[in-house]
Amino acid sequence: MSETLADEVRAREASAREVVTQAKAEGARLVASARTAGEQAIKEARQKSHRYFRDEVRRAEGEAEASAVKIVDAGREETEKFYSDGKPRTVEVADWLVKEVMSTYGN
Repeated sequence: MSETLADEVRAREASAREVVTQAKAEGARLVASARTAGEQAIKEARQKSHRYFRDEVRRAEGEAEASAVKIVDAGREETEKFYSDGKPRTVEVADWLVKEVMSTYGN
């Protein structure tokens, strides 16, 4: 009976070692799978962040371009108005300047 009991204990120990080995292998597989899933999630988050940043930059550039066009157009209109408002006075100032020069320095 001792031999049978000892054999059974050895068999159970071998079986337990096999279960532990399988559990370690399964644990390693789960850790590797989790690591891969984590790395994939990080990669996707980076890509999503990059896409978002790129889209935001494009949107901001579009807004800046539209704003710049409006500012340039407003400046052009203001310049044309200033020029057209001052054009009649140019003749007056030129006449006055000629008279002053002629009166100061003569013919």
